[in-house]
Amino acid sequence: MPDTQPQHRALRLLDVLFHIAHLAVILFSGLGWLVPALRPLHLGLQGMILFSWFGLGIFKGWTYCFLTDLHWRIRQVLGKPAHSGSYMKMLADKLSGRDVNAARVNQVTVSIFFITTLLSLLLLLLD
Repeated sequence: MPDTQPQHRALRLLDVLFHIAHLAVILFSGLGWLVPALRPLHLGLQGMILFSWFGLGIFKGWTYCFLTDLHWRIRQVLGKPAHSGSYMKMLADKLSGRDVNAARVNQVTVSIFFITTLLSLLLLLLD
């Protein structure tokens, strides 16, 4: 019987790295517009998120996130509980210690996303 321990360790490491990647994307998406030099990168990230949500979303479901999809697959192999499709919902649940309303989390997420995208675009155009 082959030793699966190194594979399990690698998957646990990937789980942690996906958490870090998610948090980095969330923070930069929400705050990247504040730094003038980073606004072009911020808009690039927002464009990738839009493509994932609505481009790939045509085939996978609106607001589909490929990063979350990959992360959930790793967590499933690790035997970690499945969450709703949203990383933000999981994060809100963990931070609040409650079962937060998924629709509300999605409304807040999408609202903040579009507000920060518009701010970034307007400020970039005004510079």
